[in-house]
Amino acid sequence: MPELTNDFSWSRSRDATFQECRRKYFYHYYGAWGGWAADAPADLRRLYILKQLASRQMWAGRVVHDAVEMALHIFGEGRDVPVEPFIADVIERMRGEWRSSRAGRYRESPKTLALFEHEYVLDLKPEVWQALSRNVATCLRNFFRLPLLAAIRATPPEHWSIEHWSKLFEFEGTPMWIAPDFGFWTADGRLTLVDWKTGGADPDAAAFQLGCYALYAREVLGVEPARVDLLEVNLREPQVTTHVWDDRRLEAIREQLRLSIRAMRAYLVDPAANVARVEDFERSENVRICRWCNFRVVCRPELGAAGAPV
Repeated sequence: MPELTNDFSWSRSRDATFQECRRKYFYHYYGAWGGWAADAPADLRRLYILKQLASRQMWAGRVVHDAVEMALHIFGEGRDVPVEPFIADVIERMRGEWRSSRAGRYRESPKTLALFEHEYVLDLKPEVWQALSRNVATCLRNFFRLPLLAAIRATPPEHWSIEHWSKLFEFEGTPMWIAPDFGFWTADGRLTLVDWKTGGADPDAAAFQLGCYALYAREVLGVEPARVDLLEVNLREPQVTTHVWDDRRLEAIREQLRLSIRAMRAYLVDPAANVARVEDFERSENVRICRWCNFRVVCRPELGAAGAPV
């Protein structure tokens, strides 16, 4: 088995982390590298565990995405989904994951659910967690009621793509991780790419993400922007927003990617080997961000290792 190497690549989440805080970016993509090994040094293992932490909102979003993907697979096999039993099963699995995180199982098995709220011992009332599961249930019920889902199911499953399209392609020599949550070809030969959302989103960030999907369609699937429908589907509302792209806007996405890649590489001591030093990555001066950062305990210990951020 070939040895794993920490190679440079680009993704929307990597870009967002870099924009938020340079030091957090270092810890996540460089400092935690190799921390999965059983013989990893304690400080490296600690960073790797912290890297895995998810906020409760991130977790809920992941649960909805996974459930939607599962439902689409079932529909693709020609079977129906009993909505309420399906949702009840999703919520029950959430409870099991929550108990695992609260028990700290992730410290021994980092790939299991690790919640920021448990690692930092936040004192949250039961009603907060109950509201979270209700939101998941609402998003899933809205998914099953979507006119879009009816349109998808009216399309032959062989014209769908749930997860089998490649997520990795090269952009001007840089590997990029981009893929829509779902895609399908309509009867009139148009490609529809879907991004599922479960809550409030930054309109600019959402537009950039959908623009990256347009680039993916052009570079990987060979489909011009004029033949692509980009749908931002907020399952909480529910609301479907169509984003229209053209060649001019696609070039703007390319330029934004170039700037992002150039900025990330500028921080590396050896860009060719993807080598970074922690001292070259400044900490954010926005302490409010730091209080909710996975790496707070190692980066700003003065904020405390446990207890509610203040």
